[in-house]
Amino acid sequence: MKHLIPAMPPSHYEAEQIRAIAAWKRRKPHLASPLLNRARRPLVRLGRKIIPAPASRFALDALNKMAEQLVRDDWILRHGGIRSLEEIGAQSLEFSDRLADKVIEEGLKLATGVGAVTGTGSLGTVLVGVPASLGVALRLIHRVSQAYGYSTERTGDRGFMLHILALATAETAEERTRALENYHWQLEHHLVGDAVNDAALAVLQRIVFGRKLASFVPGLSVALNAYANRSFSRRAGLAAKHVYQERWLLDRGRIAGWIAPT
Repeated sequence: MKHLIPAMPPSHYEAEQIRAIAAWKRRKPHLASPLLNRARRPLVRLGRKIIPAPASRFALDALNKMAEQLVRDDWILRHGGIRSLEEIGAQSLEFSDRLADKVIEEGLKLATGVGAVTGTGSLGTVLVGVPASLGVALRLIHRVSQAYGYSTERTGDRGFMLHILALATAETAEERTRALENYHWQLEHHLVGDAVNDAALAVLQRIVFGRKLASFVPGLSVALNAYANRSFSRRAGLAAKHVYQERWLLDRGRIAGWIAPT
């Protein structure tokens, strides 16, 4: 992306959000993440042998398409008091932020409920729970994009949702660095192409194969799974909010290029 002088300087509110985005980008992974990743590694390796990369890509793309279909209703317009996504896009960033917060709040309620229902500890509920968790998080990402006036019908935008999910769930410094680099590349190239690259796919495979270890803990799985699902979707929703804040700022000339994690 060619860095130019912004067409219009950011307002005080927009400048605050720019600082918040920069802080989010420099956030370090949780201290427990390396330990959790080591514990999950055998299960992840086994899962990748059972379900190879092409099958994982196909399944994730199918879930993403399903999530896109689920947000094609008037929920966002009704809660925004707006007649179209174009009208939402013409509103202030503060307006869209408030709408995104409503979207995230609604999504977290759904994620908690799905986590409780699929956390009974049986193999069947785990097999259902993994795609359900991913579907709920992707649905939330799609809907947050609408809060900023963006349509998910464009092919490139649809694939971008999976990259946002990978960015939200990167648990090591290396994963997060690569996810941010990929995200910045997507911004610079105007979201061209909807294929998930290898780095993003590796993160998403780890989520699919590694995040359900607690689901077999008797007596604790329902509460743990409800909490884990809520936390998972919250990270996805927050990442989507910051991503679309940045895209909103870029598209309106408030910033010259993507925001550095300083």
